[in-house]
Amino acid sequence: MALRHLIHQTRRYSGNFLLRSEGYWRLGCSQSRFIKNQTNVSNAAVNKTTNLQDQIKDKRNEIQDFIDVKKSELQDKLEDKKDDIKEYIEDAKVELREKAQEKSTEIYKKRKEAKTRVILNLAERSLDYLKKYKTVLGNAFPDKFVQTYRVFSTGTRQLAQDVQTYARVKDTLVNSIDKQKSHAKLSTAEYEVFLRLPKDAIRVTPVLLISAFPFAQNVVFPLALLYPKLFLSSQFLTSQQKKDVLLSNARHQQEVFPLWKEELIRCTDMTYEKDPELMHLRTILKSGQQLSAQEILDLRPLFELNGPLDIRHLTRRHDKLLASFHRVWYIMFPYTYLEWYANMLWRMDQALDREKLKFSPEVIRNLSVQRGLNPELFSEDEQIQYLRHWLDISAQLKYKDISLLLHLPLFLKRKPVYEQ
Repeated sequence: MALRHLIHQTRRYSGNFLLRSEGYWRLGCSQSRFIKNQTNVSNAAVNKTTNLQDQIKDKRNEIQDFIDVKKSELQDKLEDKKDDIKEYIEDAKVELREKAQEKSTEIYKKRKEAKTRVILNLAERSLDYLKKYKTVLGNAFPDKFVQTYRVFSTGTRQLAQDVQTYARVKDTLVNSIDKQKSHAKLSTAEYEVFLRLPKDAIRVTPVLLISAFPFAQNVVFPLALLYPKLFLSSQFLTSQQKKDVLLSNARHQQEVFPLWKEELIRCTDMTYEKDPELMHLRTILKSGQQLSAQEILDLRPLFELNGPLDIRHLTRRHDKLLASFHRVWYIMFPYTYLEWYANMLWRMDQALDREKLKFSPEVIRNLSVQRGLNPELFSEDEQIQYLRHWLDISAQLKYKDISLLLHLPLFLKRKPVYEQ
């Protein structure tokens, strides 16, 4: 019984043990499967997360690319719009500038026309006065053979002719559309009258006006005949008096020449020390070297408009000496009158070139002095040669080079040289 009971107990405990072992095994398998499933789920989640992150990144890149494209398009459109606005503004500026220029030109033309009308009206009245002046002379000098009557009668007639010439030239230059053609039609004699008459009128007008009063001729005429160079214009002078005035002007040029040259050297020393071209010019002026035509033309950059030796950039003393040498009258600012005179002189050179210098000895002397040569020191052939050299250079100059034209007497070959 005891044995049977022991066997029974052993079997029962063995069965329980087996059942428990099987249960544990099954539980271990379940746990392994659970862990494996959990690992699979985790891996799947990680993969899903990675895929989602990649998709989000791709989507973000797509969105960024779309934004960049749109931004680039907007920038291009903005640049195009800016360009359009700039073009519009520039067009508006040009249009406003053109309108302002047209208005300024219109105002300038009106002023010039008004000034011309005043000058022409004055010339017309002067002609009427000069025609009536013969009556004044007839009353003052019944004997028409006296020298005083001849002087004033001939001078008045010549002055009237010059006034007519001046009015015609002034009208031609002011009212013409093509200035080049207008200048091409004028002769050397017309340019000479146009340059000379304003100074002549200022000198002789007081004499003509005062002498019209009763008994004033008894004082005015003797005084004018006593000092003809002071009170009378070139129309009233004799040939000898004209020659004396011309030589006096030439001697004045000789006196001014070294001062003018010294001032030009001083200006280059003072202001433009580092400019190699001006240093070269200063060396030439100090050495007294005389230049060939081509060497003179090589100096154009220094004297052209806005260059260092442009008329408008010179010192006031230099301008005054230049005006004194060329006998240019001025009121306040010499350079404005010098610029006008240089332009007229340049145009006159073109007329001289057209007429081939075929003039009388008296005219040749006048032209020589006008261009800085003393006829006392040179023969007629030398004067003509000097004028030809001048015209050869002047023909190659443009308006922007007119300052060089006024300075030509400093550089053209001449013997003897004007020095102190």
